[in-house]
Amino acid sequence: GYRGVDVNNLTSSWRNGLALCALIHRQKPELIDFDSLNGEDVARNNQLAFDVAEQEFGIQPVTTGKEMAARAEPDKLLMVLYLSKFFEAFRKSSLNNNGQLIYF
Repeated sequence: GYRGVDVNNLTSSWRNGLALCALIHRQKPELIDFDSLNGEDVARNNQLAFDVAEQEFGIQPVTTGKEMAARAEPDKLLMVLYLSKFFEAFRKSSLNNNGQLIYF
């Protein structure tokens, strides 16, 4: 349900940074003003997502926004690694006090 986001692979679907920003926005909408993003500003979108993910979730970036903009598409293995860090961070934040998953 996010403008400009259509994830159907682990490479080009993530290049413009909108999918990463949407992933963060879905978990914590107050962290990113998704409606203000420009799908053409690949470096800025990615850098925003990398910075917020690192500051708020402790997820270290695997590249930079400029590097994402310079490539035709991101490396599939890097994206798998990076996205798995989101899964772990979000899974941990979805646990209740008894260590059980809370489903949304």
